[in-house]
Amino acid sequence: MKEMKKNLFFYLFAVLCTMPLFTSCSDDDAPVVIPVDEEIAGNYGGKLDIKLMGQPISGDGIAQNVSVTKAGDNAISLSITDFSFLKIQVGDINLNNCALTSTGENAYSFTAEPFELASKDGQMTCTVTLNSGSIVNEILTLNLGIDAQLAGMEQSVEVTFTGERGVTVETASSEADITAFSFDTDYDAHPMHQVIIANSVAIDAETHTITFNVDRDSLATEKYADALANLYPIFTLSEKAISTPASGEVMDFLGENNSVVITVTAEDGTTKTEWTVKANLTYVPTTLANDFNTWETISGTNILTQSSSWEAPSPVDMWASANEGMAGMKILGYAGDWAMVKGEGQDGSAVLLQTLDTEDYSPAPVITPGSLYTGSFDFDMMAGLQGNYLIMTHFGVPFKGKPATLNVTYKYEKGAEYVGGETGTEEDKGLIVAVLYEAVDAAGADFHLDGSTLADTQYHVMSAWVEGAEGVSDTNGEWKTVSIPFEELGTYDSAKSYKLAIVCQSSVNGATAQGAVGSKLWIDNIEVEAVAE
Repeated sequence: MKEMKKNLFFYLFAVLCTMPLFTSCSDDDAPVVIPVDEEIAGNYGGKLDIKLMGQPISGDGIAQNVSVTKAGDNAISLSITDFSFLKIQVGDINLNNCALTSTGENAYSFTAEPFELASKDGQMTCTVTLNSGSIVNEILTLNLGIDAQLAGMEQSVEVTFTGERGVTVETASSEADITAFSFDTDYDAHPMHQVIIANSVAIDAETHTITFNVDRDSLATEKYADALANLYPIFTLSEKAISTPASGEVMDFLGENNSVVITVTAEDGTTKTEWTVKANLTYVPTTLANDFNTWETISGTNILTQSSSWEAPSPVDMWASANEGMAGMKILGYAGDWAMVKGEGQDGSAVLLQTLDTEDYSPAPVITPGSLYTGSFDFDMMAGLQGNYLIMTHFGVPFKGKPATLNVTYKYEKGAEYVGGETGTEEDKGLIVAVLYEAVDAAGADFHLDGSTLADTQYHVMSAWVEGAEGVSDTNGEWKTVSIPFEELGTYDSAKSYKLAIVCQSSVNGATAQGAVGSKLWIDNIEVEAVAE
C-alpha cells in the first residue's frame, strides 16, 4: 500500500511539473499581435529627399507629412500626399496593406508589393517599389524606388523619407522667388517699353537680382527721357506668394543704381526675400565682332549642371554654346570632351567646334555637333528628357542697323564616317550663317529663333551664309577668310527691333542628328558690319 501511494505521488508530481511546460509551449504558438494603434499609427513629420538618375534634386529636403494607419493586426497603410518632382504632379503615393514585422523592442519593418502610378496629367507612368521601410522608436524611415516612363524614356527616381511620429511639419511653401519677369510690348498702352531691349532679362536666383537692358541712346532722346520712371514689369512668383510692389504696377527706375526692390513674401507668411531689379543702360551695337582671344570659365545654371564648368569665349552674355547640354549628359554617364572648346587660331586662339559620338547616352542624339552662336542656352531638364533639346538654344542678340557683310576666318575638317544619311556617300560640312530677324512676333511678344526654327526662312529679314545653306566644305587644313554680303529676304524697317543670330556648327545638319563624328570647325575672327539707318 505504501508502495502504491509512493508511485501515485511521483506520478502526480511529474504531471504538475509538466503542466507549465505544456502551457509555455501553447503561448509560443499563439500569433503575435503588434499594437499598431498604440505604437505605430499616426502622423509622421519630417523631410523628403529626391534623387533623379542618382543626382539630388530636392536641395536641403522637402517638408513632408506621412500618414500611417492600421490596415490589420499586423499590417499598416502609408500615404504621401501631393508628391511631385521636376514640376510633374504625381499625386498621392499610397502604400496599402504593408505586412508588418517586429524586429525588436519598439522596432518594426514592413514590406509592400510594387504598384503602378501615373501623373495627374498622364504624361508619366511609373512603377513604385518599396526598397525598405522601418519604424524604430517612433521614427519612420522610407526608401522608395520609382521607375518612371516619361515621353517613352526611362527615368530612375529615388525617394527617401525620415520622420517622427506625433510631429506635424508645416508644409506651406517657404519659397519667395520671382520665377519669371518681362515687359509687355503693347506700345500703345506702355510706349516707354520701346526702350527695353528684347530678350535681355536675366534672373539670378542665388543673389535674388534681376537685370534687364535698355537702349542707352534712346534714353538720351527727348521722347524717352522719362522712360525709366514709367515701366510696368510683369512677373511670376512662387506659388501662393505675394509681393510689394505687385506685378503690373508702375515702377520708377530713375533712382539709385537705376534699381527697384521687390519684396516677396512666401506662402508661409514669414519667409520674405528682397529682390533687386536693375535696369542696365546698354549700347546696342551696329557692328558685332570677336577675335576669340579672350576666354573665361563658366558653370552650369541648373541644379543638375552647376557642378560642371568649361571655358567660353567672352563676352559670355553675347556668345553661347550647347556645352551645358553636354553637362546634363554627365548624369547619364557621359565623360567625354566638350563639343565647344578653345583651340589654336590663325592668330591667337580660336573657337573649336567638334562633332561627338553620344549614341550611348539616350535621350541625347546619336551625334552632338559643337555649336557657337550669339544668344543664350536655356537648360530645360524636362525638354531634355523628352529629347527636345533644340529649343534650349536661343539664337540672337539685339542689333541696331542694317547689316551689310559677314566677315569670318575659319577652317573646316570633315569627319570620316557620316551618320544618319540616306545614301551612305554623304560628306559632312560645317555651318556658318548670320540671320537678322524681328525681335517680336505678330502678337507683340518677345521672339527668338532656336535650333528647330533657324532654317525657316519665313523669319529671316536678312541673311548671309558662308558657302550657302549647304554648308562649308573641308578646307584641307587651310584657313579661309571670306566676306559674305547679306541678302534681303524681307523688308528691313529701321523703326523696328531686330536680333542678329550668328550660328556656327561643326555639322550643318546636326539639328537632325546627321553628320560625321570627328568633324571640326575652327572660328577665328568674325564680324558683322552694318550701316545704321
